[in-house]
Amino acid sequence: MMDSVLQDLRYALRTLRRSSGFTSVVVLTLALGIAGNTAVFSVVNGVLLRPLPFAEQDRLFMLAEQNRQGGLRPPSYPTFLDWQTQSSAYLGLSYVRGGGERLAGADGVQTIVASSVSSGFFAVLGETPLLGRLFTPDEERAGAHVAVLSYGLWQDRFGGDPHILGMTLSLDAGVFAVIGVLPHDVAYPPWTDAQLYFPLATVAATDRVLTQRGFHADCRIIGRVKPGVSLEQARAQLNGVALREGTVYPEFNADWTSVRFIPLYEELLGDSRPQLLVLVAAVGLVLLIACVNVTNLTLARAGARGRELAIRSALGAGRGRVVRQLLTESVVLACVGGALGVIAAYWGIALLKRAAPSVLPRLEQVHVDGWVLVFAIGVTSLTAIAAGLLPAIRGARPNLTDALKESTGGAGIARERQRLRAVLVTGEIALAVILVVGAGLLIRSLWQLRAVNPGFAPEGLVTFFISPPPTRARSPAALTALYTEIQDAARALPGVTSTGLTNFTPLGPGGLPSPVEIAGRAADPMHDPQVWFMTVSPGYFRTMGIPLRAGRELTEGDLTAGPAVVVNEAFARAFWPSQDPVGRQVTLHKAVQGRPDFGDAMPSTVVGVVGDVHQFGLDTPPVPQVYLPFTRNVWGHMSLVVRTATPPAGLIATLRRTVRQVDPDIPMTLGGGTSAVGTIDVTGGLASRELDTWLLGGFAASALILAAIGVYGLFAYSVAQRRHEIGIRVALGASRGQVLGLIVGDGMRLAVVGIALGAGGALVLTRLLTGLLYGIGASDPGTFGAAAILLGLVALLASYLPARRAARVDPMVALRNE
Repeated sequence: MMDSVLQDLRYALRTLRRSSGFTSVVVLTLALGIAGNTAVFSVVNGVLLRPLPFAEQDRLFMLAEQNRQGGLRPPSYPTFLDWQTQSSAYLGLSYVRGGGERLAGADGVQTIVASSVSSGFFAVLGETPLLGRLFTPDEERAGAHVAVLSYGLWQDRFGGDPHILGMTLSLDAGVFAVIGVLPHDVAYPPWTDAQLYFPLATVAATDRVLTQRGFHADCRIIGRVKPGVSLEQARAQLNGVALREGTVYPEFNADWTSVRFIPLYEELLGDSRPQLLVLVAAVGLVLLIACVNVTNLTLARAGARGRELAIRSALGAGRGRVVRQLLTESVVLACVGGALGVIAAYWGIALLKRAAPSVLPRLEQVHVDGWVLVFAIGVTSLTAIAAGLLPAIRGARPNLTDALKESTGGAGIARERQRLRAVLVTGEIALAVILVVGAGLLIRSLWQLRAVNPGFAPEGLVTFFISPPPTRARSPAALTALYTEIQDAARALPGVTSTGLTNFTPLGPGGLPSPVEIAGRAADPMHDPQVWFMTVSPGYFRTMGIPLRAGRELTEGDLTAGPAVVVNEAFARAFWPSQDPVGRQVTLHKAVQGRPDFGDAMPSTVVGVVGDVHQFGLDTPPVPQVYLPFTRNVWGHMSLVVRTATPPAGLIATLRRTVRQVDPDIPMTLGGGTSAVGTIDVTGGLASRELDTWLLGGFAASALILAAIGVYGLFAYSVAQRRHEIGIRVALGASRGQVLGLIVGDGMRLAVVGIALGAGGALVLTRLLTGLLYGIGASDPGTFGAAAILLGLVALLASYLPARRAARVDPMVALRNE
């Protein structure tokens, strides 16, 4: 048996070596399909399938308060304490609060993200350290000055120093000793991979935020449900607590009377699941097209080898023996294509990690490992069977009489075989249409997003995030003086035309909703939108290029006295539709965490209306915003915005030096290694969409190439087999145009059928893209029309080339050869 297999293998290698053109095309086609599938499976395996580093992750949830509108917010620390004491369905509940901590080092002051965690945080997660240990119960209760580093912070800030344990770190909250490092995977909470953890009890006595029931930012509550307790039971228990909270604390919790359980893996993976499923479907279609293409080429080759196979059968080779020989050739081709595909996938994954390191979560976990190789072997095996079985079966049952009568030059192939190949090419075109339509929808969606007006003029803007030292942060007056001094120093720089201050720059990750009361209007919790609280300086709107729609902007006089505020158009539409907002009364509430005046009312008068800004992304509608003078509620951090008449790159270094001269303790580097000074990247939030578009566009281009090869191969072989027929037609008076029209007409008929079938399939499958689209529907007629035209042109070109060769056939030569 083994000798027979080796004989088949040697014969297959000799045969394929003689047909080098066929072998090269098939190997590259299979490599293309297998590479895409292997690369995408590597990503899916690393992001979705690989378990999180938390024990029993199916019982681990992030818990959020939910209102009647379906809105979510993180609970306050007092609410967490109530949940903890009044619920028994959990092995543990834990609270974590994040914030910036200034880390002093030899290279200056740097802001890092620090998470203060309540007792049992790591036990609830079920996490174990990579180095050292985690907090003991005594350390958590006593508030010991010990710290645990995430893997990202250990690598980025300390270079993976193996002697990190025992090192002391000087933070705003005190001096901490490093006792452990977490494993190399996701860091929770997911606000950054590089963060430091310390016990919440360390700051509990001095952090007023922990006493404020109305504070709901920069925190998480996680819970692990007990074994034997259903999710419905756990939810019902906390919903009961939330209802009681709404009764006892109506000013804070009246509308927040239920609890939402979000599996922790869903929070960590975000929207990556549907994104990756779309890519899985796309590469699956590419592989299917590749298999169809190889099947078509192999059928054509089997037809050309009809005489050879007939002789083998006539000499006694059974059908099974011929099938095995032909399948051996397919296996050889698939193995070579699979090996090249795995190599290409390895390169593709490395390129993805370099080009888009932050687009997908857990991307650092993506690599070609044993499971990926098993997948690649499985795909290669299926490809060999799918692409080789049909040609092998058909090639193993030739009509011996007809086949032995054929000359080696080949006469006409059987009409049945030609019809089968035409059906396969039609299927290729249909599958290509689906991919091209999907890519076209994403491309049009991205164009729509890039055309969105962000609501401000980003050209010539430079920003600086001001993180004041603790000595100034304790006093609103000291903060005001610092912000004003920095703004005045920046305004004096050459080339600067205007400056402004704001607590949150547009298109950034930050923001804080605030309760608002409208004079003369009853609150409607079911329909009123959230209002976002912005503190700005006079000149901010002019600096940002935000247009004034009505009334006036804030002035220097508004900084010292007066209730003036400015609202945006979304605010006016929500609360005063078809009315003039200027002069109307609103009541805001102070929102700076940890201050004694947190929640105090601020009666205000609307003095102006400005244009809408896309605060949270170009694909997010403008939200209602209210702008008040920054001195009325001085924020613990601010961003300076500067408009320059010179190239922004030239101002960045100058602005950094200027701020350092005002206060050398202001960090120049923020958490994650981000520079405090930079420009506003309007399209930065589109990275995930751009990745989807590039990948799906690449798969669609591959499908187009494969479809073109299929159409060309079908008609090139058809013309070669019909030379005798074409010679007779020309001899009987057919013009070259008529011969050209005959071949091209056949090709276009196949294309029309394939395009129609593909359009029908695309109408169904492109619904998977609905969540990834912006400004267009999944059945956009323009995209479908453009895809049909493109596939039609490809089919026209692919059939025209062999048709032109057919039109040049010399009838005397064609008839003499027969």
